[in-house]
Amino acid sequence: MNCETDFVARNEEFQTFVHDVAMHIAAASPTWISRDDIPDDVRAAELEIYSAQAKQSGKPEAVVKKIAEGKLNKWFSEVSLLEQEFVKDPEKTIEDLRRETVGKIGENVEIRRFARFRVGDGAA
Repeated sequence: MNCETDFVARNEEFQTFVHDVAMHIAAASPTWISRDDIPDDVRAAELEIYSAQAKQSGKPEAVVKKIAEGKLNKWFSEVSLLEQEFVKDPEKTIEDLRRETVGKIGENVEIRRFARFRVGDGAA
């Protein structure tokens, strides 16, 4: 997490936000922070999968494109941290929670990176 001052970093609202986001990452397993972070080749591969699935249904090409784009947007909300529903309050996304925190503390807060470890990963 990045904030603009040390004062904010010691603020209880900020620390609660950081803790909640860390718990969310542990529970929801996002892959990227935002949809902009998703590599173009991964995005194209997912779109191709959804397009192929929609074509199998026999729908017209215009409808196939809309179905594939809708499924891609749904996938973004599953793998992009900022678009995921907050596990403590599914009415909000993580981006909504970030904006609320910015409003409360009066300084910009940015999620720059995260690492998620799971017991057993990498064990041979």
